[in-house]
Amino acid sequence: MLLVATLLVAGCRGDETSPQSEPDVRGGCGPIEFADVRGEPPSYLETHQLDRFPNDHAVCAGVWLRTGQGFVPQGVVVEGGTAWVSGFDGNAPLHERYCILERYDVRTGARLGRLDPVAGQVGDREPLSCRHGGGLVRDHHGLWLVETSRLWLIEPETLDVQRVWALAPPLRGSFSLIDGQQRIGIGRWYPHDPARVDWFDTDQIVGSGVLDITIAMSSGHTAAPRATQGGVWAALGGRPAAPWFAQSVTRCGILAGPEDTRRRAFVPGAEGMDLVGDDSLWVISESGTQHYQRLGGRPVVPQLMRLDVSDFASWRRPDCGV
Repeated sequence: MLLVATLLVAGCRGDETSPQSEPDVRGGCGPIEFADVRGEPPSYLETHQLDRFPNDHAVCAGVWLRTGQGFVPQGVVVEGGTAWVSGFDGNAPLHERYCILERYDVRTGARLGRLDPVAGQVGDREPLSCRHGGGLVRDHHGLWLVETSRLWLIEPETLDVQRVWALAPPLRGSFSLIDGQQRIGIGRWYPHDPARVDWFDTDQIVGSGVLDITIAMSSGHTAAPRATQGGVWAALGGRPAAPWFAQSVTRCGILAGPEDTRRRAFVPGAEGMDLVGDDSLWVISESGTQHYQRLGGRPVVPQLMRLDVSDFASWRRPDCGV
């Protein structure tokens, strides 16, 4: 999503008097400190220090989300000074982890709106609630929220559900991204097998009148690495624009390109991503959430971070496995 951001970022060098300009930062501007993170620090953290990770020199800003709560973020869209974040309540029983959609001011960490739960219905079928909320993107239609078996269209400002479609097997909604043709990619996550992204024209989806999105409606697919948690369309390291995928567990993160050799160490617990402009990559991490911190041994990192990717070609390669 090539959108123009308006950000005041902690720990970066730039003109913080102009909220309508992206700070002119090259070669990274971090690592940031605990006190630099926007928003109120979570009460569940046992330390007031952020953990280091490879390539964290690129982290320019951090935001705490839903402090002291069980919210586990999964997808993110950033435009201007606003971030929309999808996820679920990690403290709820497994079968009741319904989708939550929140809107934040990235400059202060203030929450601006919340939809909990995300509920609606496919046509005239039985009402239902969204579960998990693994992927979030935005185009001219609005916010597209992807879950395992459904696709939701939501109005960004009011957070009202506009329409809901069912995803017919073998489609599976685990993560999502928008490509250079403004197609939505619906990604399937598998823990041990390669992932896959199926591409769809959102104009066709909206205008078709169908209730079920089928594989026959797709305009192609892209292979993705196993354990892919999120994706973004980006031109990184001087290469042409292509899909990049976040492979992660809560202790390790890898950003993988379309070739096996294009892998860099990344944010632990990385999930959804959004590229703003050419060099600002916003990343969601679940490692610092209450759900995973109480399990012990997970790095303390902000749930939302902005990374400067202008020096991506020189980033370190992974030293951990996913």
